[in-house]
Amino acid sequence: MSHTHRYFEMLGAAYEVPSEADRFDAFLDAAMAYFFGDEDGNGQLAEDVPRHSGDDAKLESHRERISALIEEASRREVAGADSFHAVLEVSARTGLVTGNDSAAQLTGQTFPCRLDDLPLDSMAIAMIRQAKRTNQPQTQDRIVLTDVESDMEADRSRACLALIQRPKDLNDIVQVSLSYIHWSTELMARLRAAFGLTASETEILEGYLGNLSQKEIAGKRGRALETIKGQSKSILRKTGCARMSDVVQLCASIAFLMRQLPSEAPTQSAETWVTPTRGMSFLNLPDGRQLAWYRIGSGSRPVLFVHGYMQGPFFTPDFLRRLRQADICLMAPSRPCFGYTSPSRTRDSHDQTVVRDALALLYHLGHTRISLCAHHGGAPHGFRIAKALGDRLGGMLVVGGTIPFDEETHLPGMNPMSRFAAAASRHAPSVMKMALSVGLPVYRRRGTTAFLKKQFARSPSDLETLDDPILREVLSEGLYHAVEQGTEAWTRDGSTVMADWRADLDSVTIPLTWLKAGEDTVISTEHVQALLGHRENVDLKILPGHALNLIHTAPDDVCEALAQIA
Repeated sequence: MSHTHRYFEMLGAAYEVPSEADRFDAFLDAAMAYFFGDEDGNGQLAEDVPRHSGDDAKLESHRERISALIEEASRREVAGADSFHAVLEVSARTGLVTGNDSAAQLTGQTFPCRLDDLPLDSMAIAMIRQAKRTNQPQTQDRIVLTDVESDMEADRSRACLALIQRPKDLNDIVQVSLSYIHWSTELMARLRAAFGLTASETEILEGYLGNLSQKEIAGKRGRALETIKGQSKSILRKTGCARMSDVVQLCASIAFLMRQLPSEAPTQSAETWVTPTRGMSFLNLPDGRQLAWYRIGSGSRPVLFVHGYMQGPFFTPDFLRRLRQADICLMAPSRPCFGYTSPSRTRDSHDQTVVRDALALLYHLGHTRISLCAHHGGAPHGFRIAKALGDRLGGMLVVGGTIPFDEETHLPGMNPMSRFAAAASRHAPSVMKMALSVGLPVYRRRGTTAFLKKQFARSPSDLETLDDPILREVLSEGLYHAVEQGTEAWTRDGSTVMADWRADLDSVTIPLTWLKAGEDTVISTEHVQALLGHRENVDLKILPGHALNLIHTAPDDVCEALAQIA
């Protein structure tokens, strides 16, 4: 398949995401194919992949258009969610009923209409009448299950949850909200587990919830009526209800509490993607920008901490306890575009701005000499800062650091996500920006755990860390830190991580400790040993059983090494 064909395949897949978010994974596959062709697993770039040192104007125009489509789709989704519930307002004085568009569609009525014209069952009508006769606002809302007759449906009625209210600020109005309940397989499984029902009893319950009579349930299931009656009594006993109508209302209440109305509605993650501010301060810089930085720990021995590419300056309580024991305090500036630090003036000045920001912070804090810890993708910046510090550098530690990138050597051994990031950063930054622009809205809905599982798909050790809620929270905070300002942080910093910065590495001649995870899926142990094994000033320590999250999973080793350089 030619480069041009792969380009349009990727573009076409991207345009499908705004209308169907689940197509994002297909877009990622097409983007991988754009760089690696009909990949046979060797990780080699296709020979016809072009190289763009900056943005591709044509692709940028498509990216902006797709981003606009995603925003519009999100607005429609929110509007749809707001208008999903059918809302009726019944005048207590005249008895006339008005309703929103969803109510008109659900009931088949043209508003205003009379209360008796509503296709609700007699119980719901009676409760609305009772609420109408009440002169005072209700102290408690009433929730009932009601049948709504519908000419639009193949079946004779739809079971809806009705919330009947007499609002305090609407003296003459009884408000009725109707929500259709979809008794999905997942919801029925939850009800079965909650009540301890058998599979057969669950099927019978599903019939009642579908507004079927005992005779209709028996006919549908091919069972004798007496069998259905016997199993119905068992359902009543297990649920503690006296009548099957009470069981139905109980199930409806459970469905309401489980937010399963309707289950096919788009689910939004409850997460708020906001970078933490605990321990954070701001420094106004001479160039008019603002630097956000974190003081981590209260020890008397300071260490400058250069955070990773995706993992921010956030740590577990266990790690912080070890810092206290070692009397260490980390000074951790956020790089431009990360967290709340202002972007660099231009993309080309990003690397130099990182160094100037770090030096400005040290000058502000009055540190004339300091040790430095570079973490993961922050290693290239760490060595540039170390070079600028010169003889003011006290000691240096690298934790899980990347190494100067060589395309032919390193690409084949990388996990797929890192391989894509490397190829996009070096060959087509606009593809990276498009992937982020299209993907971030998707993962804001799916949640950070889904993102991290995708990131760690080839790393069993890292996937295990997601089972720990504390580690999962710290990793999520690092992700928030990386995307706080959108996609530019990854675009600018990614080109630095995937660059050949060998000259900066060679410039640091003081003794340094390098902790390497034995199961790192970005850069293999063999490649790190080949680069560093012969260097007399490097103490390379391989830590088996650890992977990308080394700094969190090996706090003893990291803090011991910090204590040595501090």
